[in-house]
Amino acid sequence: MQCPKCQTDSLTPTTVREISVDRCTACHGVWFDAQELPVLLYEEYRDLTPLHGEASSAAQDEKLGKCPRDATPLLRMYSAINPAVIVDTCLQCRGIWLDGGEFEELRQPGRGRER
Repeated sequence: MQCPKCQTDSLTPTTVREISVDRCTACHGVWFDAQELPVLLYEEYRDLTPLHGEASSAAQDEKLGKCPRDATPLLRMYSAINPAVIVDTCLQCRGIWLDGGEFEELRQPGRGRER
């Protein structure tokens, strides 16, 4: 699968608590198939180390992407958990793309984005 934001780098499968997610080594974004993100948001912090990464730039966050599964344009939506985070969602397969650093921001809802 290709990164929806970089569009040149392939996503690397990463297993966290028996769930396989796909991560871009260039921009540190993570692709979650339907129902994977809600499960991982409530896991123990120490078990989530593979999902931690550098925050992406504002330019990277603003890029429009296509679903790495079915090439449907991703819809940008404000997160209900932390409105400072914009998640990219595929309306076809229900997958979710989080740019680098956004996973941590969702786990800490009181923290706003520093850009």
